[in-house]
Amino acid sequence: MGADRRAVVTLAVGDRSQVVKRIVTASVLALFCLAPAVPAHADGPELMPQVAGRGLVAAYQALHYDPSVRLRDGRGAGRHVLWPASWKVCAQDPEAGTPLQDRKVTLLVVKNEESCQP
Repeated sequence: MGADRRAVVTLAVGDRSQVVKRIVTASVLALFCLAPAVPAHADGPELMPQVAGRGLVAAYQALHYDPSVRLRDGRGAGRHVLWPASWKVCAQDPEAGTPLQDRKVTLLVVKNEESCQP
């Protein structure tokens, strides 16, 4: 009976450490994704940054992690981005320098190892 009891205690401790790891991981991801947005310039409207040619994570950061940014597969295959670090931006709409007020942003993306040329 002693060995069975130790197994139960070990299992409970092991489960607890997994739960703690998941909570810490989720907290770190939430802090990264919910970073405060940089306010618009006081001297004028916010302008579209140049994000074409950058990695998708850097592009999201430049766009203040705006959840309304639309992504289009540059290969035309309709793939969905599940891991932004594996993708890069080939083209953007609107062009850099365009005022962003009430504009939808669309980024044409491909996998990092792919060429932007079709």
